[in-house]
Amino acid sequence: MKKLIILSVLVLVLSACNNKDSNNSAIDKIEKKYDANVGMYALNTQNGEELSFNEDKRFAYASTLKAVSSAMLLEKVPSNKLDKKIHISKDDIVTYSPVLEKYVDKEITLKKLIEANMLYSDNTANNKVIDELGGYKEVKKRLVDLGDTMTYPSRKEPDLNLYTPKDKRDTTTPLAFGKTLNKLIIDGNLSKSNKDFLMNLMLKNKSGDTLIKDGAPSDFKVMDKSGQAVTYGSRNDVAFIYPKGQDKPIILVIFTNKNNKDAKPNDKIVSEVAEEVLKNISE
Repeated sequence: MKKLIILSVLVLVLSACNNKDSNNSAIDKIEKKYDANVGMYALNTQNGEELSFNEDKRFAYASTLKAVSSAMLLEKVPSNKLDKKIHISKDDIVTYSPVLEKYVDKEITLKKLIEANMLYSDNTANNKVIDELGGYKEVKKRLVDLGDTMTYPSRKEPDLNLYTPKDKRDTTTPLAFGKTLNKLIIDGNLSKSNKDFLMNLMLKNKSGDTLIKDGAPSDFKVMDKSGQAVTYGSRNDVAFIYPKGQDKPIILVIFTNKNNKDAKPNDKIVSEVAEEVLKNISE
């Protein structure tokens, strides 16, 4: 019996190693194919299996931060208080604010603010969410409480999208960001109603249809938040993925960029990496 248990453990270890080797080889080929840099971290919360690639390398998080900021606000504000209204002034409006630009000199509820942040990636909405949290000082404090000392929020929208490789402002690592998503949203202090609200927004989000969703099997449920910086071809997506029949998600973080400052982002890099990762981690 003891030998059988040892053999079973060895089989599981070897299987995990084979999956990791296969995964890394495939992503390495994708990097070369597109002359790109890829960072990835995946955690199957159903069984604890992890896959990673360049997981400690810094990337711009861009609008993927909106998933974290929205979750932090939903952690702070109970569902019955989300009807609180805040005033929007003309001076609040920044580039790409398709929802909030319609609220100049008007009030918007916190619930609508989060919807604008998550469904439309509205930049003014994210700035107002950060304000409601008490600014980046409080955001950084909460990140540290979650064990995340790598994510480095510094500038508001839209300047946080001005990525420079040697500048750690508004960057993170795939590993740190993935673990923060897990601790904050899956295993965090969100009420059931607020968690369901956030996850439903991520499910309805359409901005990621060509990213992780495109690489996932059609019967997988994908809840995501995408991001795109304006330099170095930075294109990202983070997601909670539920394979058919699985009640706990796979958390997947994919960050990509290129070495040329003026390079264009490419959604296919993200979708092809997602396809390889989900093929290996969900077997």
